[in-house]
Amino acid sequence: MDRRTSLSRLATLAGLLASAILNSSALGQSPEASGLAEPPSFALPQVPPLRPSTTPGASAKAALEKAEEFALGIPNPESARGWLRSLTEEPHVAGTPADYKTAVDVRDRLRSWGWTAELAEYEVLLNYPRPGSAKLEILRPNAVSLKVIEDPNPLDKDSASPAAFPAFHGYGVSGEVAAQVVYANFGRIEDFEALEKLGVSVKDKIVLVRYGELFRGLKVRNAQKRKAKGILIYSDPIDDGYMKGDVYPNGPYRPASALQRGSVQFLSLGPGDPSTPNTPSLKSAKRLPIDRLDGFTLFEEIPEPRPARDDRLTIKEWEKKTGLIREDYFATIPSLPISYEAAKPILESLGGAPVPTGWQGGLPLTYHTGPGPSEVYFSIRMDYEIRPIWNVIATLKGSVEPERWVMIGNHRDAWVYGAADPGSGTAATLEMARALGAAVKNGWTPRRTLVYASWDAEEYGLVGSTEWADEHAKEISEKTVLMLNVDVAVSGPEIDLDGVPSLRDFLLDAAAKIPDVRTGKPLKEVWLRKEKARWASQSPVDFGDSLWDDDTPLLRGRSRPRGFHPQLNALGSGSDYTAFLDHLGVPAIDVGFTGRYGVYHAIYDNFYWMEKFCDPEFVHHATAAKLYTLLAMRAASLEVVPLRFTPYGEALRDSVDDYRRMLTKKSRAAEPGAIPAPLTFTGLNRLVGAVKEFQSRAAESDAAA
Repeated sequence: MDRRTSLSRLATLAGLLASAILNSSALGQSPEASGLAEPPSFALPQVPPLRPSTTPGASAKAALEKAEEFALGIPNPESARGWLRSLTEEPHVAGTPADYKTAVDVRDRLRSWGWTAELAEYEVLLNYPRPGSAKLEILRPNAVSLKVIEDPNPLDKDSASPAAFPAFHGYGVSGEVAAQVVYANFGRIEDFEALEKLGVSVKDKIVLVRYGELFRGLKVRNAQKRKAKGILIYSDPIDDGYMKGDVYPNGPYRPASALQRGSVQFLSLGPGDPSTPNTPSLKSAKRLPIDRLDGFTLFEEIPEPRPARDDRLTIKEWEKKTGLIREDYFATIPSLPISYEAAKPILESLGGAPVPTGWQGGLPLTYHTGPGPSEVYFSIRMDYEIRPIWNVIATLKGSVEPERWVMIGNHRDAWVYGAADPGSGTAATLEMARALGAAVKNGWTPRRTLVYASWDAEEYGLVGSTEWADEHAKEISEKTVLMLNVDVAVSGPEIDLDGVPSLRDFLLDAAAKIPDVRTGKPLKEVWLRKEKARWASQSPVDFGDSLWDDDTPLLRGRSRPRGFHPQLNALGSGSDYTAFLDHLGVPAIDVGFTGRYGVYHAIYDNFYWMEKFCDPEFVHHATAAKLYTLLAMRAASLEVVPLRFTPYGEALRDSVDDYRRMLTKKSRAAEPGAIPAPLTFTGLNRLVGAVKEFQSRAAESDAAA
């Protein structure tokens, strides 16, 4: 079964699951009553027998192992440290001269290692805050001015810089707001619904929410949908501050003045340059009408008569011209990231009822919902322009299948210095690129072409990767066999493996060869132990029914009983694999080391923090580089692309059962004390039949491979 066949089947199954969800009102209906009791019969193509020549000979295997051994001897902590020190010398927000400097530096290093490397420039819509425009004050009951910059630390030269932007959000809008405040927990839909049940409205109020649980752009969208005037977003110490451990400069966690910058684009609804939603952002691109202060117009009306050269549009005119709904497409209310030091006096001044269960944070006070009696003022003024960004695209050409690509991607831009995010990823993948270049000079030749991409403007909304994918969509879809994405390579010592199920075995096979620097044990063993402990502690609900009984020869005995079967963490839409995986169907993995990372998107995510608290000897950087090197070499060398589909069948079954558990919990909540009947819903049997057939064909395909 080739990759496109598998993706086609998965698309069919996803459609069935969506149908089941849409018809979940049939809770408790018998399978027969749904009219879909019989499993469907899919006309899947027969798996062709592998050609004898696809099994590499002993000599080819030995040559690859020798090349791997040589390449794995190249990455080292000293080099990784040097790359990170160079990358984090100054703040390098996308589109700035410092950002361009890092692009040229990365390109030139890749060239020196034997890669063919070029800059790929795009012109995209970006916003920077106007100097001095960010302000935050409590107006009543007592006037207090609150900080919108971070405190310097005399031991850390990078903790203060005139080049570092103060508090602002990428793709946020300009505004000046004064209003009472309502605390809305994480800003989820269910949080706003809980406020409504308490009789608390956010209309014409400033909403205060904490980071976490969903992307910050969706917090803004949820607030503006409910007619809030503005939104303040802070990092609560219960999540990554002193409730977790010692804070910077005495530890790795978020200090009181730290800001979490970030984008408020509605990322899950569409990444990339918002001014060119359907085309790559080339110089000749047709763009949506833009506004210098708000990205896109927020004028309800424009006084007549208009000046002769006035090209402003009202919201209705903009919507008519673009075919988009302004409120659904982009932020319409101002937002500001604030520290928990600034959030504390605001929360202290709130009245109203104590917050619902689960809303209390880590500040030493009782949280209340508001509104009032306090009133808060904040302002921010943006400067939107079409600005250049620079991807670096580098290749090592394949010798047998040069038209097939193995992609490795990491973004380079940062909100400030970005030592962990993304500097650690850039340092580790540069070490990988150096090792691969050295292996080629030593005689190894990749079968497929290796493509290394250093993306720009990821922080604003995966912009550089999305625009490149837009420009080369047909070629990527036809040529790319898999993608290794690296965002944060090192933010701690714990191995973290994310990806599509079909690449699980490939990733674990490589992890089996790389030792963990702390224990000396293979990374695969370390990861499996961690995952099994997590699985055991979760104690998932097991269904005492015969739904998954199966007599298929290749599956007999596999479906019951249900034991531990490890799965990679699922990929969402928060990094540069998004355009490739979610839109173009490229299988992807994301690999790194995680841990006590409390300075995300703060000025303190710098070289000092990395060297003092995270990876002092840079051994995890070197370990990550070795794992990336091995993954790239094997993906580029193995005669058969290493996709295995049995894990996909397991993941599909897990997804169906997770949905059943969710509906079971809802059923119990709706009928307290009742013992629900075995759960069925419209389309369940058809869906289960599709998954079981997929599992059978996956077993056949994997056995043949």
